[in-house]
Amino acid sequence: MKKLFLGLIATVMFCFAGNAQEKLSSDLKSVVDAQMIALVHTAKQTYSKGMTFAEWMKQAGPNSPTKEETLLMQKVFSYLSNVTPDVDILKQDNSVLLTVSKSTISDSGTNTQNRWCFSCILEAIKEILEVIIKHLQD
Repeated sequence: MKKLFLGLIATVMFCFAGNAQEKLSSDLKSVVDAQMIALVHTAKQTYSKGMTFAEWMKQAGPNSPTKEETLLMQKVFSYLSNVTPDVDILKQDNSVLLTVSKSTISDSGTNTQNRWCFSCILEAIKEILEVIIKHLQD
């Protein structure tokens, strides 16, 4: 009985520990998915087959990424390493891109000579999303 009770408590705790994701309207989802495809295509410049996530982050990621930025970079890396077709990217939940674009974007650092400017690209995507969201609400 004691194990059953502790199991029930653990189950309840796990149910409330998850992160809620933002539910996107179909119009907004299509815009976010299109921007994710653009981000993945831009990131292809920095990825070489067989590269690990740590190697890619050292080359392409921000110096001190936030939790959300790390999740976004993991998703982009997953698409790159699996050579995910655009059609499959459209079917995935890419709401993390919208979450990152709503927050302050980390700086890519001053040494951008051989680096993919993550913050520059995200700032451009952020501006595009803001304009489109504004027009979707009208």
